[in-house]
Amino acid sequence: KRGRHRSTRHTSRVANMGRVEDVTLPARFITTAAHLIATLTIVYDSSETVKRALGSDLSEYSTELTLLEGMAYTSIFFFCVEFLGMFTGVSLFMPSANVFYIFAHFFGALFTGLFVTLQWDLQAYPWMFTLFSFFPAFTESVIAFLVLRLNIMQFK
Repeated sequence: KRGRHRSTRHTSRVANMGRVEDVTLPARFITTAAHLIATLTIVYDSSETVKRALGSDLSEYSTELTLLEGMAYTSIFFFCVEFLGMFTGVSLFMPSANVFYIFAHFFGALFTGLFVTLQWDLQAYPWMFTLFSFFPAFTESVIAFLVLRLNIMQFK
């Protein structure tokens, strides 16, 4: 009788540990939101960011400002694509995709924050844009196509 009680207690602990989604879904939302907020700082501080990066030579100011703002606004569009995929559930229960999004947006938020605060060279932002905004949105679009058109998963 005593041996049974122990195994039942152990089973209940394992059952209470939860699913992978209990950790990855909030982490995906939080890291994506953090990266969005970091990107919004570029939008609201783009003029000062460009001035700090160019220093005293402001001959390329308008060109650099247009490029930086264009990439920042495009990133915001990419966030809309990702939030749409997340909230409709298209890619929500794909653990490997969620882990990719968590890492991409964690590092995206980190490097975007460093880009603004440490006054990195403006040529660093296109790399960050490609790695941490374009690739996750592209991945979300491919997953949406595979789920909605090719029916790789049951989606209702």
